[in-house]
Amino acid sequence: MPKQDHPPARLLLRYAPLGLPLAFGALPVYLLLPHLYATRYGLSLAGIGVFLLLARLGDAIVDPLIGRWSDAWAAGHGARLALIVGGLPLLMFSFYMLFNPIADVSVWWTLAPALLLFYLAYSVSSLNYQALGAELSSSYQGRTWLTTAREAGALLGVLLAAVLPTLLHRELGAQWAWPAFALTFAALLLVAALPLWGQSLRRPVRTTEKGPFWRFYEPLRRPHTARLLGVYTLSQSANTVAATLFFFFVDQILQAPQWAPAFLLLYFLAGAAGMPFWLWTSRRQGKALAWRWAMTLATLAFLGAVLLGPGALWGYALVCLFSGLSLGADQALPPSILADHTDSDAAARAGSYFGLYNWVGKAATALGAGLILPLLQGLGYSASGKNLWALLLGYALVPAALKLAAIVLLQPQRVEGAAALSTTPVGASL
Repeated sequence: MPKQDHPPARLLLRYAPLGLPLAFGALPVYLLLPHLYATRYGLSLAGIGVFLLLARLGDAIVDPLIGRWSDAWAAGHGARLALIVGGLPLLMFSFYMLFNPIADVSVWWTLAPALLLFYLAYSVSSLNYQALGAELSSSYQGRTWLTTAREAGALLGVLLAAVLPTLLHRELGAQWAWPAFALTFAALLLVAALPLWGQSLRRPVRTTEKGPFWRFYEPLRRPHTARLLGVYTLSQSANTVAATLFFFFVDQILQAPQWAPAFLLLYFLAGAAGMPFWLWTSRRQGKALAWRWAMTLATLAFLGAVLLGPGALWGYALVCLFSGLSLGADQALPPSILADHTDSDAAARAGSYFGLYNWVGKAATALGAGLILPLLQGLGYSASGKNLWALLLGYALVPAALKLAAIVLLQPQRVEGAAALSTTPVGASL
């Protein structure tokens, strides 16, 4: 790879750290909340699922508008850094309330406003953080380095978020574990935000012709972008279904709840370890083809899960290993491809494109989490252990079917061909 195609290490080290706490905060909200509020606070699976669906869909609808507003604000003020940092205090507060609801009122009165506030603040910070990554480099492979570094930090963040609650409960007890968890999130945000400040990460945001708010959706009229986002929606829905049902699967199918932290550790470590391989593969075969190979691996892993039963720890470890290996590509390659698309659109600004990216990603998350729980309840499954066959099929076959549909839709030349040719060989520089 040409030297100019590799962003300077100093740039990667300043940009990537914030990916860790942002992912640390996002994972518990869609992975731990359903299980926590169903088991600890007695809320129904259908009620949680429908609420998460509506809240996530509302959040997704707002994202494109936030992206358009962010582009305009950043173009007028010279950079995105203030927007990235501005959402962090609200993230800290809302995250604390989600995992420490007010005891004197219905948990719904804490859950609903805290979740909506968390989604809003997360959109402002994460969307502009992603857009900044697209603006730091105009190189096809340089952008993959940036997204890989960012998502490697994100995988470390979700790994920490997955294992820390168990450790805190063991050391501090139930009363203090969740407050300590929320304070850890706040501390990580503060530390990771510090390297962002400085001239090296300030990139001017170009001004484009103003238009009505719905112009934000015009990138969907571009066939490559529409297909890319369609593939991402299917793949992300599969990941969300598996994540939503993870604790139920380990508790009731494997009957090994004590092994849940170890499985999560293996899954996210495999994701982080696999990122250099997907970076290498994307360099030689292209980003879209590397992504297709990753999703094929995940499909086979999910299909293997249908064969598992009580005590099948080694079998499920293989499922976590191979689905985890594919996760690195799922996280790093789609945003890198999307960043390339902005170069082939003369009217594009990165915030607009990543507003759409977050929109479809959150809609996929909402559909995955919001529909699978009511579906399982409709099939007769309950958290008490009734009709476990529905849980087994929901965890294994639904994600596999969604991944397979994404593989069929992903045709490399129709996803990234024009975008790849339009990028320049000039990497980011300090």
